[in-house]
Amino acid sequence: MVECQKCLDPTSFGLFLVAVVSLPLAILQLWQPDGFADLPSSEFFLLMGALIVAVAMLAYRSDSNFGFVVFGLVGAAVFMTGFGMGFMENITFGIIFILAIIWSIFAKTPKSLSIILVTTALIFLFVGMWAYDGSDWWHWLIGGAALFNFIFSVYLAYALALDGKIPVV
Repeated sequence: MVECQKCLDPTSFGLFLVAVVSLPLAILQLWQPDGFADLPSSEFFLLMGALIVAVAMLAYRSDSNFGFVVFGLVGAAVFMTGFGMGFMENITFGIIFILAIIWSIFAKTPKSLSIILVTTALIFLFVGMWAYDGSDWWHWLIGGAALFNFIFSVYLAYALALDGKIPVV
């Protein structure tokens, strides 16, 4: 067993988990083989939400206040998606993520992290509006936001994991 002198930042792992949630959501919204906008299984959301909450606990142990709060919120939102949140719960999480964007800007976090929060807020707002309105075209907005969420999450996860080999923007 190797002893590490430095506590590892769990942010990269958390971002990869966010990417794992975002990709199937994007695919199922943008490419609809049955002509019906669908979501991944509830078990998928429950498991991924629990893992993201675990990342929040690791962020807490790493003294990352922002990481703890944001990953805690994301984990809770993803976990609750597994229970079938309605439109108001989705809209509420979307608004809370908008508030997290403001905190992100004041805290001077990387711009890509603020963009991830924007796409996350949009996903929950769009899913909420889809649940409320029921119109078929919301799936395009959900899929687009989820695809960008995936791209930016993977980029920032790699940038953080590779210690400067890719610039953290």
